[in-house]
Amino acid sequence: MNNDGKVWKGAAVLALGIAIAACGGGGGGSASGGNVSGGDDPGDGSDGGAGTLSGLTGDADNQDLLYFSHSYETGENPGTGQTMYRSVLYALDPANPEMPTALPLDTRDSAQGDDMGRSHYVPLYEANIDASDGSVSDYRVADVLFLHNRLNGSETSEGFARVGAEVGAPDPVRVSSETYLGAAVTGAGTLVRQNYSDSGDAAVVYGLPGNEKRVRMTFGPGDAPGSSGGGTVHHVVDIDAFGANDSLNRQTYLVLSDYGGTQCDGGYRLAMDHMYPEGGNSISNTNLLPGGREAKRAVPLGGPLNDGSQYLIIDTVIDTGIAGRPCLSEGGTLWRYDATQPFEKLVQVLDESNEPLVFPEGIAGGAVVPQERHLAREGGVLYFGIAELFGMTPQDIYRVEGESWSVLSEQEEPLGWELGFIIADEGRVVASAGNGVVSWNSLGGDRKVLDTTEADWSGSIQSEVLGSRDGWIFYTRAHITGRDDAVARKIDGSDAMVIEDARWIGASLSGKGDAIGDMTDLSEVFLETNDREIAAVSAADPKAGYVVLGQHNGQCEAGVCYSASMYGLAPGPHRLIQVQRDDDTTEVYYANTREQGSLRKVIDDPTGEQRPVTGF
Repeated sequence: MNNDGKVWKGAAVLALGIAIAACGGGGGGSASGGNVSGGDDPGDGSDGGAGTLSGLTGDADNQDLLYFSHSYETGENPGTGQTMYRSVLYALDPANPEMPTALPLDTRDSAQGDDMGRSHYVPLYEANIDASDGSVSDYRVADVLFLHNRLNGSETSEGFARVGAEVGAPDPVRVSSETYLGAAVTGAGTLVRQNYSDSGDAAVVYGLPGNEKRVRMTFGPGDAPGSSGGGTVHHVVDIDAFGANDSLNRQTYLVLSDYGGTQCDGGYRLAMDHMYPEGGNSISNTNLLPGGREAKRAVPLGGPLNDGSQYLIIDTVIDTGIAGRPCLSEGGTLWRYDATQPFEKLVQVLDESNEPLVFPEGIAGGAVVPQERHLAREGGVLYFGIAELFGMTPQDIYRVEGESWSVLSEQEEPLGWELGFIIADEGRVVASAGNGVVSWNSLGGDRKVLDTTEADWSGSIQSEVLGSRDGWIFYTRAHITGRDDAVARKIDGSDAMVIEDARWIGASLSGKGDAIGDMTDLSEVFLETNDREIAAVSAADPKAGYVVLGQHNGQCEAGVCYSASMYGLAPGPHRLIQVQRDDDTTEVYYANTREQGSLRKVIDDPTGEQRPVTGF
């Protein structure tokens, strides 16, 4: 069942849009080639409808610098025979997008490969957070934290560095005395701890278990990294100026610690660990877990709530109290952590029968953690599903509010391991389920099948736009013929729009949100046609028209020309887009959604991998 409203023939329509623009057209011109699908059409029934626009309005008006990297092969190490690589970070001023600037701190003679664009650069965010209700405005990347081992080509600086995104920001500076080989900003054991009030008070935790280190962005080149009092739990507590238990002189972490002794094999105390400006730390002897429990593992589920509390999945063990008997495993269950509470900072989440939510165990042991794309928030309510690795089995979808959980819907078709989604907006929840899209009200009632496709392969319903605006959601639907359609649909099924032979590739944010852990309010949404054209629509009114940004020169294989990607949701109007030029080369393009025809390649160097830093 395809309840599709307005249907645009993507390739033909956007090609026409360029022709109109070349003739001085634009504005609200109609798009020939569009038509309206038959059947139960919830749209307005008009033919064609929207057309090309000269630009979009209503963006977040972010005029900060944009950052991207270029990583490429430079030859072999004559001693080891290893292939060596270089990675350079570039700043691009939107006011002059044709003149990107290479930073003087870069990485040379590294054996870490051309994937350094992903592994060497991460964003540090800032935002204005209302202390009364936790709502957010002006969310953006304020700094980039990165790795390097050269300063102007010489080996006089290495390790961590950071640089500001504000136009006219000072030159990049080294952070701490850590070495290049010892530093890390990504990976399973790494936590970039954001401080949304001031990115200069952010921190990074890195290193192997038992040898974790911490570096604050306030550290100068001569400051040694601090040590951890245990295995740091990757949660977020900074939701106001310094976080619930933070101050100017102290950062508070949650750690798995054996300080003071433990009772169970593999068990740890869940304790608070305080880090001080000079890098020292002090750990509490109090185990936050009640009832004699110890933790084997603790991971976050979703971001912080409006009040700063955080859901954690904790694998617990408990001492039976019987001599000679091993501790009893309780599996991974859901807990709510609230650092502001004076006594019970951890409370187990239970259902109406006072039963905990037990997560399935993964292949490698430990609870299976839902993927970020299978989590959604609206207000203080969290919705999630636990997709099976190979996407073959049905799963339940859960609802969590406060310290209570329930099943929103039972045994729905697979969400889609890599490409599926759950989104919440306008009092409803929507999910990719098998080869369809299903919606419920916020309590799990009023189930509606909004869309299906005859294409029954994995990924036939997918989305790179994990957000919404005024009830509009955006996903790509595969057709049985192999064609992709970019679909915009109201979450209650009341309206829809389809662009044939196209797919959504990313979106920009309004910069506003109900909570820092729920930054999914969209402003503009980007699409790519199979003719290699990039366009954008308003997230609030996608049927109003589109701005054609331009055409890229990405690769085509067997008649399929989709090769564009975006990294993270970020405020517009200025964004960076990565295009796969060939199997070994990617290029970065700049686009301004206020201006048709603004798409342009940022550097003309057909070697290696160019990649936007996430958040640009």
